[in-house]
Parts: sequence; structure tokens; C-alpha cells
Amino acid sequence: MYKNNNINNAISTKKPGGSAIRYPGLAKANICFAVAGLCFMLFFPVFPGAFASFPSQAYGQELKLQNYNTDNAPTLRWIYGISFGGYFAHPSTARYYDGSGNHSNGEHTVESALNRYYNRDRLIANVEEIIETFEIGDLPQNMRYDPGLLIGFFGGFSFNRSFAVLGEFNYTRLTAADKFTIITDKFTSTSEPFRLLSDIYGVEERIELRLGFQYTLYTSSYIHPFIESGLNITDTKIIENRVNVSGIQFNIREIRSEIYGIRDYGMGFGIYTGAGLNFEVSDSFSFRLGGSVSLSQINVGLNNEIKPQYNIFLRLNLHEILRGS
Repeated sequence: MYKNNNINNAISTKKPGGSAIRYPGLAKANICFAVAGLCFMLFFPVFPGAFASFPSQAYGQELKLQNYNTDNAPTLRWIYGISFGGYFAHPSTARYYDGSGNHSNGEHTVESALNRYYNRDRLIANVEEIIETFEIGDLPQNMRYDPGLLIGFFGGFSFNRSFAVLGEFNYTRLTAADKFTIITDKFTSTSEPFRLLSDIYGVEERIELRLGFQYTLYTSSYIHPFIESGLNITDTKIIENRVNVSGIQFNIREIRSEIYGIRDYGMGFGIYTGAGLNFEVSDSFSFRLGGSVSLSQINVGLNNEIKPQYNIFLRLNLHEILRGS
């Protein structure tokens, strides 16, 4: 029985004989347990999520720290490899080989080459379409280069998984080819003169040196896009400029060039930019596929224009292969 509703002092019960037995302080204990139970029921659904989040947050911070250490922490190392690809030259300098002399200060013309006395005698003696006289007809108006094979090597320093400084050495050999006509004195059944279709071509070598940077994106995946940019120097050397008339070849350039090995050459400067994908096949092998464009000055003949030169490439990272072997 409760007395004066004073539940903070005692709880009473009746004995079988009718007298009450008091238990001082028991009321306080029951109230405490009740409050604790109420709090437990109210907040238990929240606590598990909160407690469970502690390990995941700590684990996430650990992973973040690991990613920082592996991706962005300084890891200076030497990188090198070889590259293959295709080179697509702008046609502006191919006109140097068209035999008109308009792009070589009046030199290296088909007419002057074929009218040298030793070449003229060879033509008359060996080309049945030429009886005694001939003259140059139509010359190429839009000579272009064939795509060239690009080979080279690269090397540089990687400061971390994202940023590297690279130097490149690339070599390519280009050919520009077209047709021209020779008007001969061979008899025809019409009023039109006989025109002999012949070949004209030029060959050159280009060596390109590059120095720039490369930035790799998404380094945590197995396929990494990358971009690159920098400066380049292109050295161009003329190897030959010839015509082929009925199977007989004639050098358009002076004979002294053949005897003394004189070659036209020029060096130009420019910039380049490119992009591609880096494929990490394994821990010891990766390769890069990409393409680039360089705005370069190709100094051939009178040309001094800055034109785009394109290439596509496959780069093999040899430092990873040798390190893994």
C-alpha cells in the first residue's frame, strides 16, 4: 500500500497476518530501471547505425590515405620505351617535288633535268615515243605525301602516377608521288600531240625531337586516359627527287648533288599536343595508344609556313618489362 503517494521513500506489501512490510529505496531503483529501459527502446534503433559507421568511416579514411600514398605521393622514377605508328604530313611541302621549281627558287625543274645533254640523249635513244624532240606538258598541281611509318623511343621522369616529363625521338621517311606528261613528236592520227604519262616523286626524312609533359587521369583504374603537350623541333632532309620515263629514272637535282652527297635540309620549331589511353595489362607490362598533332615549321625549299602534322602511335613501356623480368 502507498502512503501519501511518497513513492520515493518506500514500497509496502502486506504480510499474511495483515501487517505491512516496507522496503525503503526500492522505488528509486525501479524508477531508474524504467527510465533506462525507456531510453533503450527509444534510442536503440539509432545506436547500431551510429556504432556501425565508426569502422566504415575509419576504413574509408584508411583507403583515402592509401590512395593518396599510391597515386599522389612523390615516386620519382625513370621511364622509357619504344614507339611505333603512322605519320601524316601536311601536303604544303610536297609541292617542292612537283618539278615546277616554284617552291625551290627556280631550281630543280623537270624541264632543266630532262634537257641536260646526257639525259636528253638517253631519252631519245631509249624511249620509242620520242623521235627527236620533246617538251614538258602538264605538271602535278596538288602533290601529297603518302602516310609514313613512324618509329622512335621516349624517356623521362615520372614524379607520381599522374604527372611525368617526357622527351621523344621520332623518325619517319615520307614519299610524295604524282604524274606528269611529256609532249613528244611521235605521229598521231589526230591533231592532238602525243602525250607520254610519266612518274615524278620525292623522298625525304624527318627527325622530330619533343620535350613536354604528360598528365594521366583516373590512375586507380586499369585504363588511364592521358593528355600531353610540349615543344618540338623537326629536322627535314631531302633524299631524292626523281622522274621515271618509260622505266628510265632521272634525277631532277643537279648531278653535283649526287657526286658530293649534297642534300637539301631545314630545321623548324613548333608545339604539339596529344591524348590517348594507357592500358595496364599486368604489373610488368603496359602500353599506350594515342595520337597527336604538331604545329610545326617544315623548312623545305622556300616553305616557311606553320602547318599541322599528325601521327598515331603505340608506345611500349620497357622499364616495366625489364623491371618485372
